[in-house]
Amino acid sequence: MGKAEDRPVYQCMYRLTMLILDARDKFPKGYRYEFGTELMMSAIRCCELIRYANSSLPRRVEYLNEFLVKFDTLKLLLRVCRDRKLINIQTTADIIEMVTSIEKQIIGWRNFTASQEKTASVKPEP
Repeated sequence: MGKAEDRPVYQCMYRLTMLILDARDKFPKGYRYEFGTELMMSAIRCCELIRYANSSLPRRVEYLNEFLVKFDTLKLLLRVCRDRKLINIQTTADIIEMVTSIEKQIIGWRNFTASQEKTASVKPEP
């Protein structure tokens, strides 16, 4: 099994995390510490879940489902940032592109893994 860092979804999630960190530094003080920290920690947790999914085949679908739940929270936080105009237009566009790509990759990975598990559990009768 390859390293999680080599997976395109991990690389994309890492770039998103870096964008979030850069954007957080420009938040007004009232949002930077509490709201910005929650946003940053959600992104880091998503990176962790990709690593866990990559290293644990028996629990991969579980980790990917957990990722999707945490990622929904991250998307909500990002939407609030956009609505409160905490993130500029160009950064918002970059984030939307990355979020869409990450979500498609994770759902595809989860569905592929689930179908492999289903195929492996169905044994042909002799």
